[in-house]
Amino acid sequence: MDILYFWNRFKIITMDWLVFPLAKMMYWFFQNVLENLENLPNYAFCIFAVIAFTYWVKWQMKYNAEAEANPDQIK
Repeated sequence: MDILYFWNRFKIITMDWLVFPLAKMMYWFFQNVLENLENLPNYAFCIFAVIAFTYWVKWQMKYNAEAEANPDQIK
């Protein structure tokens, strides 16, 4: 029982150097950057998603037309 307690405590202590600074950095980022930007990141992501979807559909239409024109396709 003592070995298990020591191992669990050791794992928790060794992760403190990584987890707590990341948590503080993320908290600072959300409080100071994202709250001031309000909905701008959401709008930017939506615009990016629409542009990416349009780009993908354009290429998909090209590949579908190419596949329809190819008689060697297995259908």
